[in-house]
Amino acid sequence: MSYLNYPRIHFSGTYKANPSTINNTPNNWDPLIYPTPNELEKVELYWNPKGDNGFSLMDDCVVSQVDYADGTSTTNPEDDSIIGQPVKAILKSDFPLQAALVDLDPMQQNVSEIWAMTLQIGGSENNLRGDVPNVAFNGIWQQAQGPTAPHSSASGSAVFQVKMDNVVQTGDSNNSRFLEDYRNNPTTFLSLNINTNAHNNSPQNYRFDDNTFMLMSKAGVPSSVLAKMIPMKSLSQNSSQSIKDDLVVYTPIDPGDVPTLEFVKYMLSQYLKTEEFNANIDKILDNTIVSPYVGYGAYDFLYGMITGTAGPSTADEATYFVPSRVLVPSEGSRAFNAPFTLEESGIITLNLGNSLPTNTPGNDIYLDKLGTIWLVAFPNGDISVNNAIKLVNIPIDSKEFIGDSAGFFSETLDGDWSETPLGIISVQNSGITVVETILLAEEKDGYFMRADQFAYRMNPGYPTTSDFSRGSTNNVHIHALKFGRPVADNTEISLTMKDEIKAIQYTVETLGTSGTLGVKNLSVPQDKLKFPSTAATINGIATFEMTSEAPGNPRHYIDGQVYFLDYNFVVNPIIKDINDIVSVMVYDHDVEEDAQEVLAKFGRLFKIMGFLTDEEKVFSMRNMIKTLLEKPMSDLVHMPVTRDLSVSARNMIVAWVDKINRS
Repeated sequence: MSYLNYPRIHFSGTYKANPSTINNTPNNWDPLIYPTPNELEKVELYWNPKGDNGFSLMDDCVVSQVDYADGTSTTNPEDDSIIGQPVKAILKSDFPLQAALVDLDPMQQNVSEIWAMTLQIGGSENNLRGDVPNVAFNGIWQQAQGPTAPHSSASGSAVFQVKMDNVVQTGDSNNSRFLEDYRNNPTTFLSLNINTNAHNNSPQNYRFDDNTFMLMSKAGVPSSVLAKMIPMKSLSQNSSQSIKDDLVVYTPIDPGDVPTLEFVKYMLSQYLKTEEFNANIDKILDNTIVSPYVGYGAYDFLYGMITGTAGPSTADEATYFVPSRVLVPSEGSRAFNAPFTLEESGIITLNLGNSLPTNTPGNDIYLDKLGTIWLVAFPNGDISVNNAIKLVNIPIDSKEFIGDSAGFFSETLDGDWSETPLGIISVQNSGITVVETILLAEEKDGYFMRADQFAYRMNPGYPTTSDFSRGSTNNVHIHALKFGRPVADNTEISLTMKDEIKAIQYTVETLGTSGTLGVKNLSVPQDKLKFPSTAATINGIATFEMTSEAPGNPRHYIDGQVYFLDYNFVVNPIIKDINDIVSVMVYDHDVEEDAQEVLAKFGRLFKIMGFLTDEEKVFSMRNMIKTLLEKPMSDLVHMPVTRDLSVSARNMIVAWVDKINRS
């Protein structure tokens, strides 16, 4: 059972992702580049320097379609009362965020995680509600490909796949066949599949240069106030990198262009007295705003499109992996991975929600480049257009295809295709010629594999606990399938570590971390993360035990080390997505800074916690800080929300507070 089976429920709407971005650049962790809170001349702000690391579902996120246990569907609220009902993350009474958005490391931003979300599907009286374990996205790719689409992560799309637990049903069915179907599948788990795309990370900028200073002066801003604002001229979102005399030189790009109204006000409040700020802020903003504002796609800054699907799951199923067959892109294809199931009855369920390209960020499928698309079979494993047997046309020419069903397509196929590779071809008819190309196809022998959990945090010297297994050991479970069924027992799977050169090449060339400066010293020393080189499958799963030792802090100002692990079949390896790896953050056991230095660094890099840079405030709030640090990582109010502290650093801060309290 999973979201790919019946019954299932689809939803769509808007989400908000509000990450802090100063911490995205490894250079900014260097105290020589960012020594004190307001010395930002060498700092790359990126596009949202005062983000609160929150992840939220907006009020327009609602149930759009239900697929019942008998295979029928509806989008009409008159047929099912849950249609149009909200899908929302439940606020905890003692914290303002719905959930936290977390990167594994500034040198690995391709597995961003949602933490501590409780999801409710349905209204206040009749709903399903459960906990979402911390979950990293996978399948990140550049979905928006039209001529006006941005060539950046704003065109990106990704999937969060997880098994919700502690699911409860509130109320009776109240004219909802879906809730009745769910009640007939007694389980406390839901398989949840979420697609996010079209995130607008293009901020409104405010320019501080000689010209705008002159305009502000003419508008009546006193020269004494302007003098205090001079550091704003040197702030920059991004820098370029060059080599001079064997040294790396970073040069600010467009200094004085400062992103977001929130950050501009925050910085001005640091430079100006309260009365100066209040008397001049409107004149400052009116004469520095960069106009007109040009964002990305159809969504406001920090917002994007979310679609999702959920269906009953069971306790014995994996947390992050759903057994399925998978279509993968052919060379040069504009499409991306698409999981599907094919039941003995002939019913195929295909998830194209993160698979088809769009023209602009959003749900406008790029029909000009796709034409019509067909589900096809490739008998005898010959993956070629000439060998393709057309099975059924897939209708993708309406926005409802994504907006209602989250990109799902179901049909009953004639014939037995249980051990025949399937695919999707694009047919473009110009009226003169017909061109057919392969967009997606199964591996010719039906093989597919993926790690269940693929983002880890490990702390050498500490026991592994249930709090997301942060200790010195952990297990990687690789699931291997052939045409959707477990491969034969004793199939050998390999696990290998990328060396430093390949690790750097990987992370700087991927969509999440591309353009990030200061990526260096990755995946060394190699011997501090140990695991067997091969493991044999049992019931389709190969298990590797990882053990970690303190890496010795090779990145100096960034704690610990990130290791990237590739996996594949030992015999006849398959072609896999570049991001289909295991990422392991191994923290160092020894902390070079003292407690206040660690907290101050954190306050600089996450402006929402800027109070941590003030020693007096930290001293007066030490017991609150301790309380938050001692909460489980899975708790939304755990501090820091970004989970960047090692267990050693956390324990050191707690011990420092206890020592003060005892003295």
